Amino acid sequence: MAAKNPDEIREELRHIAEEFARIEKLREHRDQVIAQAREANLTQREVALLLQMTERGVSKALTSYRLRTATAIAS
Repeated sequence: MAAKNPDEIREELRHIAEEFARIEKLREHRDQVIAQAREANLTQREVALLLQMTERGVSKALTSYRLRTATAIAS
């Protein structure tokens, strides 16, 4: 593997940081829509199938979202 110069490495790190920021926004939106889906009486199984996740993953995302929103409201 050829060594990169410091400017190339800095640019790559900036790009990675931007990608992670987009992923976090997408994850937050996904969790919000999961909560809306559950409020609309969609089953965890249906939500999981549509998102190509496990039911346990949907449950964990929903729990995490509820904790984050409860903390934000309490602040």
